Amino acid sequence: MNSNSKDTFIVNLYEKIFNILGKVSIFYWLRRITKNKSYFFVDAWVLGNLIFSVLSVIITYYIDRRKRFLFWIILAYSIVRVFEILVYQLNVLFFDRIRAQKNNQDYSIRSATRMVILLLHNFAEIMLWYSVMMICILKIDGSFSQERSIWEYIRANILNVATFNTGEIEKIVNKTNSSIANLIFFENITGLFMTLLCLGRFINLLPTVKTKDET
Repeated sequence: MNSNSKDTFIVNLYEKIFNILGKVSIFYWLRRITKNKSYFFVDAWVLGNLIFSVLSVIITYYIDRRKRFLFWIILAYSIVRVFEILVYQLNVLFFDRIRAQKNNQDYSIRSATRMVILLLHNFAEIMLWYSVMMICILKIDGSFSQERSIWEYIRANILNVATFNTGEIEKIVNKTNSSIANLIFFENITGLFMTLLCLGRFINLLPTVKTKDET
């Protein structure tokens, strides 16, 4: 096997696949339409979506379950946004550097600290979007329980994404629900990817801090 990964078939194949998937993104088309590729735009997009995810949890929890069209819209956006984050992070992790090499361009990130902070924002946002998905699915299905507090729904999904603990979700969903079962599965996969690959990769890039023993 060729040691140069950019010349191998498997790397080129997935680079092309994720290049296409990267265009199935609101963020991608906004940048293309506005021609805004500044770091500020990226930071604002990440922070804005985190705030919107918080608001979406509140909106979906308190709004009347009869407004099904609104739940479908928010559910669709939450799915697109989680997909967008995962594809973007995979491109940053594996393929952006390869594309830069193919185009004879230098590749570098703005700051490892910034990257980790944005990644943590994405991680928190994903947990909230999964909370939104869960509430929307239950309300559309007609099995939502208002007896559970909004924090219980958020906590259940945080634990599932971060620690693969499905116990809290199972307490909320008392009956077999294939949609929730699939949601749990995707939450586990997402948590595994974000924790082991993304955070593990970029935390190692953080600048070291001098200790008292070294002075």
